[in-house]
Amino acid sequence: MSIYRILHFTLICLAWASCQTEKPKPAALTEEQLEAREDSLEYAEALAKQTKITEIVTADAETGAVHSPHADDDAADDMAIWVNAADAEKSLVIGTNKKGGVVVFDLQGAEKAFYPTGRINNIDVMYGFSLGKEKIDLVGCTNRSDQSIDIFRLNPADGTLSDIAAGVLKIDTNAVKDVYGFCFYQSKRTKKPYLFASGKNGTVQQFELIATPEGKIDLKLARQIAFDSQTEGMVADEDFGTLYVGEEDRGIWKMSAEPDGASTRILLKMSGEDNPNIAYDVEGLTLYKINGSGGYLLASSQGNFSYAVFERGGDNRYLGSFKISDGETVDGVEETDGIDAVSVPLGKKYPKGLFAAQDGFNYNGGQLQRQNFKLVSWEKIGRLIEGWKK
Repeated sequence: MSIYRILHFTLICLAWASCQTEKPKPAALTEEQLEAREDSLEYAEALAKQTKITEIVTADAETGAVHSPHADDDAADDMAIWVNAADAEKSLVIGTNKKGGVVVFDLQGAEKAFYPTGRINNIDVMYGFSLGKEKIDLVGCTNRSDQSIDIFRLNPADGTLSDIAAGVLKIDTNAVKDVYGFCFYQSKRTKKPYLFASGKNGTVQQFELIATPEGKIDLKLARQIAFDSQTEGMVADEDFGTLYVGEEDRGIWKMSAEPDGASTRILLKMSGEDNPNIAYDVEGLTLYKINGSGGYLLASSQGNFSYAVFERGGDNRYLGSFKISDGETVDGVEETDGIDAVSVPLGKKYPKGLFAAQDGFNYNGGQLQRQNFKLVSWEKIGRLIEGWKK
């Protein structure tokens, strides 16, 4: 931990301690003061828990900061890595900004474009969607400004996004309270494309993507799944026809991704606080795929600023956890929401793929900056995993 983080941690603890000092007839705290006090305590607790995670990697790059009014705003949330099939080194990191839109970065972390489309939360990409005689790549996300799904067409020539939704694709707020999570799914059995959207109340809805005669995309509700509490992180494994859903205060659920699949779901062992290396909330989920069936399922453990790794196949055996700490040029990562990973080689810097994580506390020279996304060469994580397997 750098001296700046130690100082930050100390100040937080002092601020919390000062709140506990008895004073005569204290005035009632405002809602903002209560939230700040709670956040300070949670940060201090999470840092203390993080010290128990001993496996460390450092980031190889970081994106520019997302647009937000203040440095301490909770703005960045999730990202999706789009792989450029023509030139892998020109692949993109497409991030969400809960304060106002979608932001596109190159692999060096430079911002290429910002789309002020609303309070965007979670995001994913889909390759090869059939639109008439074309095969196109899509970017989809949840928009909390109007409780809708945004869908964009990605131009592989320049990485620009264009709205391709058939109007405003509203979510039924009677069923999904405050739309949060999002992921795509392409069924290998039926060849049909789907998306999943989740909400604060735990409800997950699955929609089929429908190409319209006008060359747009509409949605058709396929099924609804109820969980007991808030869900957000989701990822679909198309090779296995499986959907993973993170119930933030419970763990990771595994179930069929097919709309006519069994409603049976399994809570992964060691995916909640039965695992001493996981502390709620369970947030982002992603897959690192090796061939058709190998690889790993990863989850961000927000309550101790770390990442849990599970086997992709079988019963998803838990393998171990790691954290992203300060490097020579890029700071470490705390309080991650979204994560993503790809196994495709992305040039010399990322020969075995890339892992990306949202950073809730982004520092530069000891100064707190607006949030951003950190990029880690998979080689580093892969070496840890091989050690766990021995």
